[in-house]
This record gives sequence, structure tokens and C-alpha cells, in this order.
Amino acid sequence: MSYLLANTLVRRLTTIPLVFVSLAIATLLAPLLALVVLAIDVSRLINARRPFMASRMAGFAWVYLLGEAWALLTMTLAGLFGRERSLEMTFFLQRLWTGWNYQALKFFFNLEFEVTGDGEVPPGPILLLSRHASMIDTMLPARFVVRPHGIKLKYVLKKELLVDPALDIGGNRLPNYFVDRGASDSEAERNGIRMLSADLQPDEGVLIYPEGTRYSEEKRIRFTTKLANQPGRVGEVAAGLRRVLPPRPGGTLALLEASEADVVLLMHRGLEGFARAKDIWSGDLIGSTITVEFRRIQRSQIPTEPEGQLNCLFDLWAALDDWVVVGVGPSGESEH
Repeated sequence: MSYLLANTLVRRLTTIPLVFVSLAIATLLAPLLALVVLAIDVSRLINARRPFMASRMAGFAWVYLLGEAWALLTMTLAGLFGRERSLEMTFFLQRLWTGWNYQALKFFFNLEFEVTGDGEVPPGPILLLSRHASMIDTMLPARFVVRPHGIKLKYVLKKELLVDPALDIGGNRLPNYFVDRGASDSEAERNGIRMLSADLQPDEGVLIYPEGTRYSEEKRIRFTTKLANQPGRVGEVAAGLRRVLPPRPGGTLALLEASEADVVLLMHRGLEGFARAKDIWSGDLIGSTITVEFRRIQRSQIPTEPEGQLNCLFDLWAALDDWVVVGVGPSGESEH
């Protein structure tokens, strides 16, 4: 993996053909695959009373590959135009691609989304801080910030996501930053993040997931244990978190240092327990309602000194934790 991440040419010569070959094989073998997944689903239904998941996941995988192939072709063609035109086209294509995946998820898993606080998002520029609990929540900013409000988001993403070739091509063309979480020079990583929020325009924003990784109960216990004995607000908040991970503050503080933009908090609940594909296999995701809420924090309410900003970030995460617990309970069981 590390070799692929470090070598752009080798990575793309590997991942791009893999998409098209996988799509071709899945399409040619579709009748046989349909019989196999149907047999699996019928067996699970009879033996364990579980809903059809093999067919749903296989269907979503095929639609995802189709969207990936389309995104690769169109984003490659967009790169043939001048830089400014290419950027505009890639922003547009990225929005279509994420919208395609969002609609596929809704269709195959019968998801509903309830959104409140939508009016808190505009105007830009904004620093968008999002909770991270599942692969699915990565689609929420594009669907509920970019599409309805026209805010062009710059993403802070983990470098491992470069193995997705459409994200590799489009994401590297756009002003995003792929963080190397294992880098020995953490200050260089923070400088890369700072550059994203410098000179933000009224139609722009930066998205970061302050937790740095998807939530799981095992991670929460491990991370909060490390921080709980720290003095001050950081340790106090970390010790009390029940349904979110404590934020890793480096990237968020770097954004605050480089920009005077307001902060918008993207909160969501309903995706607990679905961090990975194997979690979705249980079938419990089907028919879920995902609650999304936005809260805007004016920059005048955020301290100017680093320690105050750190405490403010942890206070926001304490409020986020309270909000999640109201909806899903401290154990993760829905209370509604």
C-alpha cells in the first residue's frame, strides 16, 4: 500500500485499469452473479431471518464501478482544457459523481435523510467540521453543502484514499490536501492544510474531519483513555465522551490559524455501527433515517489564541456528543 501511495504513476497504472476490468467482468458475469447472490440471500433469510444484503451490496458495487468509470473518463477529458476551465469542469463532475453515489446508497438501502439547520451553512467562506462515523458520511458535505449552496469545498483527506482512482485524478487536480498520517514531519502536513484555508473566497470552504478516523467503540475507549488524564478542558471533555471520538486538533487549528472564516459544524446520527462494509452486511442499515444538523459558530465567538481555540474545539465536540446521545443513547440504540 505504501508503495502505491508514494508512486503516482504506478498507482494509477494499477487502479485505473482495475476499475474498468472489474466493471467489464461484473457486467459479463451479471446473470451468474445474480444467481449466486440470490442464493446467498435466500439462505440467510431462511436460516437467520436476515434481509437480502448480498444482492443489495452487489447491485451497489456495480453501480459504484459504473460511476467510477464514468468519472475517470470525464475527469480525464476535462484535464485537456485550460487550467481554469478544467478546474470548473472538475468541480462540476465531482458534484455529479458524489450525487450518483448518494442516490445509489439511498436506493439500494432505502435510506432517508432529515436535515435541519440548513440555513446555517451559507454564506461562505466557511470551515466545515464534520463528525466521522461511517464511509457513508463522506457524501453528506457534497449533497447538503456543495449542491444546494454552491460552496466549493476543499477537502482534507487521508492519503490512503488515493487508491480510489477517480478521487486520485479529480482530488489532486482540485485544491485538496491528502494527509500522510504516518509522516515524520507533522509540521509540513499542517502547512499543507493551512494553505487550503488561506485567502478563501465567498463561494469556498474547507472540509475537515477533526476525529481523523471513523468512530468505533474500541477507538473511543483507546483514544479517550490517552487524553483523559490531560489537564484542563481537553482531559475533561475526553473523559466524558460517549458516542464520538475526541478530535485530533492539529489540522483544525491550522485552518483556524490561516483563515478568519466562520465555523460550521456538521452533525449526524444514524450511521453508528456502519463504519465498514462488513458492518453493513448485518442488514441493520436498511430503512434507516439519518439525521443531519448544521450549526454555525461566528468567528467572533472563537478565541484568537491557540489554547482558547483548542478548548473551543473540544467544547464543540462535547456538544456534538450530547446531541448524538440524545438521538441514539449512550449505548448506540436509537431512542426514537
